[in-house]
Amino acid sequence: MQPVKSINSFEPLGPPTRSNLGGANFDRQLAVTQADALLKTTRQYAKWQVIRQNDPTKAKQVAHIILARHAYIEGKLPRDTAGRKHFDRLTQKLQAAGIFLYKSHQFKQPIFNSSSTEKVADKSTQAPSPEITKPVKNTVLQNLRNRYKNTDCLEFLANLLEDNGIAYFGKNGMANRLIGQARSQGKNLNAYLTGEGLTQELSSQPITVSLKKDHKGDFEQVWRQIQPHIQAGSILSFSSKSFGHTGLVDRVDNRWVYFNASGAVGKPETYRVKAEVLKPEVKSWFDRAKKQETFLNITIGAIDPSMAARFQNIPTGIPQMFDQDIDLLASHRVTLPSTAT
Repeated sequence: MQPVKSINSFEPLGPPTRSNLGGANFDRQLAVTQADALLKTTRQYAKWQVIRQNDPTKAKQVAHIILARHAYIEGKLPRDTAGRKHFDRLTQKLQAAGIFLYKSHQFKQPIFNSSSTEKVADKSTQAPSPEITKPVKNTVLQNLRNRYKNTDCLEFLANLLEDNGIAYFGKNGMANRLIGQARSQGKNLNAYLTGEGLTQELSSQPITVSLKKDHKGDFEQVWRQIQPHIQAGSILSFSSKSFGHTGLVDRVDNRWVYFNASGAVGKPETYRVKAEVLKPEVKSWFDRAKKQETFLNITIGAIDPSMAARFQNIPTGIPQMFDQDIDLLASHRVTLPSTAT
């Protein structure tokens, strides 16, 4: 099994200290130095070095966020519900700056303890229960089924992107770009028209877990590698010698859910959008590859607004978009008005 490309881990350091020697500038430089030490043992260190070298002002801002976030890890700040929310806001700010660290629910050893008044953000690692495995039925699923009929998994994602102003089709769309890449490399023109191809064009931090064809790996070990990178709006894809699939991750009723489209092979009329509980769905592809004794690649990546902007396809008169997190399902989260007269 190959390692995930982006995993964060670091040893806690002592609390940041202040000094009057050298004034404010000394204090800022101290923050940068301490942030550097915290990130040195993570996969984010190279990106931090680029920020530090190219934009000292941004580096100082990022450093203070890192130290504020680390105060929770050390237990220097309250680990209550408000603290959890603040911790995740700090983590999101770092993500916006290009530094991807764990959110509150992604630590192997939880730093925020659950209580009767505080729910754990991610229940996906717990044993299956009726609440977790029961079918997903909600307004989003029904609206998606009404909107995207008889489409396969890639067509579903392509049309969802198009409806959100991200061009897949057309001269300046992603498909044309991916076909051009395949042509330039002498490959089949459809080689990159996959979920992985979409992810590479839209995500700045895609990760892939690869299993060899003779793998005898433990699924829970694979899940632990994927889990830290799961977030709403991520594109998740599976590929192997004899099969491939792609879809979109979302959070529904406190569960991670996988929206995708599938049906009987060769019968487009049977294809429909589905919403499946994520962890059992990932395991089903893991088990399928194991049974067929074939390799399996699992790729996941969140959509980066700046990368999506390259394919912006917004009608004239509509303001610039993609300046924040992109929610491809936003328009489907509300009940559609009735068309009855």
